[in-house]
Parts: sequence; C-alpha cells; structure tokens
Amino acid sequence: MTATIQRQGRYTLFETPNKNRILSLGNDLWFAWIGGQQGELLVRSDSDHQRERIIRAGEYFLVHFENDPSFTDVPHLFLGHDGVFTEVILPNGLPTDDDTQKRVVGTEKTIEGGLLRQQLGVDSLELPSRGPGERELPIPDYDELSVRGAKVRLDSLNEDELRRIRLHESENKKRKTIIHEIDRRLR
Repeated sequence: MTATIQRQGRYTLFETPNKNRILSLGNDLWFAWIGGQQGELLVRSDSDHQRERIIRAGEYFLVHFENDPSFTDVPHLFLGHDGVFTEVILPNGLPTDDDTQKRVVGTEKTIEGGLLRQQLGVDSLELPSRGPGERELPIPDYDELSVRGAKVRLDSLNEDELRRIRLHESENKKRKTIIHEIDRRLR
C-alpha cells in the first residue's frame, strides 16, 4: 500500500461576482468548479478572475493511492480547512491543457489533518521559505488576484510599494496590463 504525493501547497476556493467557483492550486493551476449534467467538473482556467468572496483556503495535497484499503486507486485531492481535510476524488486526474475538463466526485469524507499527514508520511506543509532579502508584498495574497483585482489594490500603494509589486510581477507572472498600470502610476 503506497501513497504518492503528486502536488502539495496552498489552495484557494473562491466565488466570482458572477457566482462562479474558482479553485487555485498554488500560483500556477486554476480551475472553474462547475456543476455539469453528470456531476461536478473541474475546467482548466487561468488566473484572470475577480474574487467576490473566499469560500475556503488552506493547505492541499494531491495524492495517488495504490492498494490502500481506505482509498480507491485514483488521484485524491485533499483540501484542508480548520484542521480537517475534505476528500475530493479525481477519477481521471486534474484537467490539463490537452484535456481541459475532468469529472470530480465530492465526498462527505473528512480526515483529521494529523492523521492524513501521518498516512502520507509528512510532518507539515513543506513550502519554499523566503530567502534573505525577500520581503512580504504590500498586497496580501497578491499572486492569487486577477488582473482586475490587482489593479484596484494598486491605488492604495506608495511609490516604493508600487516598485516592489512591479519587480515581483516582472519576475513572476509578467502580466503586461499590471506592469503598464504600475508604470503609469509611477510617472
């Protein structure tokens, strides 16, 4: 019986002003979570979504089990919240660029965080730490914001903070619209 962690990190499940549910896994995977005729689907998306409200956020694990009597032999997504992880079964894995939508099976099953970590053989979330000289960005959860959401938050920043966001943006997501907006404010 083996459990292979395919991905782990931080997730955010939020709702847009149009009441669409968006799931972000880390800063690089985005999915619309929609109800379909034959159940729920995850549909590959991008980071350009405005947040109306956060439904849940926390730690996640994407795990593939083999020969484990407690879990089926398909990928499972565990979404943590308040010390407990909710299980979501992904019969065909996560959507990809080539196969943009996949069925998900939400279960009522939850597992206590310590028990899940013990089963997976991890102590805690192992995220990269900030290096020396790296500072917290002046906009909390900046990398999770859509272009529209980020532009609105730029109004409250001073020149130094705008420069820090511009540097971060140019080294990471490289969204031209935001870089242009920052440059316009710095003129």
